Amino acid sequence: MSYRRTIVVAFLLLIAGCEKSGAQIAPVHGRVTLDGQPLAGADIQFQPVDSQRSSTGRTGAEGQYQLMYKRGQPGAIVGQHRVRIWVSHEVVPNPPVIAKQFDAESTLTREVKPGDNEYDFDVTKEKNAAKK
Repeated sequence: MSYRRTIVVAFLLLIAGCEKSGAQIAPVHGRVTLDGQPLAGADIQFQPVDSQRSSTGRTGAEGQYQLMYKRGQPGAIVGQHRVRIWVSHEVVPNPPVIAKQFDAESTLTREVKPGDNEYDFDVTKEKNAAKK
């Protein structure tokens, strides 16, 4: 009986090992600057063009970011992405208004490839932003 049990367990492990592992994820990190200066507290999003799950990150004091695919899993799906960068009022008091071509109407794209991906972005302020 123990021989049969061993065969069944081995078979189940073999089947489990053959399951599709899901999307391929690769590390993505870099630096975001605003007019050449580090931009702290900015959110960055990589959205795959095929509308799969996006990856997000937030910049630190020196503008450095690391994308997270999901909790505990850094990186982004391998493939072409639309990139958005913005600063939230909840994170930074009186944040700069990022130009639309980096945020709501983003024209930024990047390809995440297998292996390490480093992407730096230098964004600008919206020229016609209302003064508060």
